[in-house]
Amino acid sequence: MEQKILIDSFDTAQFACPECNRKKSMQLSGYNIKRQSTKVKCKCRCGHTYIVMFEKEIESIQNTQLLGTFISKEIIKCNGKMIIKKLNSKGIMLKTNIEQGILPGLKLFLEFVLDDAKQSIVKKEVVVKAKKGKYLSAEFTSDKHSDNLGPYLFFNKLYI
Repeated sequence: MEQKILIDSFDTAQFACPECNRKKSMQLSGYNIKRQSTKVKCKCRCGHTYIVMFEKEIESIQNTQLLGTFISKEIIKCNGKMIIKKLNSKGIMLKTNIEQGILPGLKLFLEFVLDDAKQSIVKKEVVVKAKKGKYLSAEFTSDKHSDNLGPYLFFNKLYI
C-alpha cells in the first residue's frame, strides 16, 4: 500500500515508515519534481521498503531572489551567503552558496535585503526543518513580523 505525501510550498515532504513509524522530513528542491504526483520507493533504516506518492501542493507562494547571509553560533558553526528562493509569513526556502554540515533543528540567524523601494535589511532567526544539498527549508522562530518584513509580506500577499 502506498502513502500519499503532500509536498508543501517550500518543497518539503514529511513521511513516516509504516513498519516502525520513524518520521523523516525531506527537502526536495534538488530533485526538480515537475509532475503533479510522483511515485517513489523508500527504504527505512529498519530495513522496510515502501512506496510513497508525492503530490505537489498548488503553488500559493511567491518565488523570490533575495540575497543575504546566514550564521550559526551553536555547536555546528557555519556561515555563508544565501539566496532566499521562497518566502511567506511562516518560513523560507533558501539556497546556500556552498554545501555545509547544516542539520535539521539548527538555529540560523539570517540577514537579507528585501526588494522593496527602501531596500530594507531584515534580520531574522529560523530553525532548519529539512535539507538537501544546498537547499534548506526553515521556519521563523517568531511569527511576529514587526520589522520591515511585516509590511512586505502583507503587500505581496504572503501571509498564511
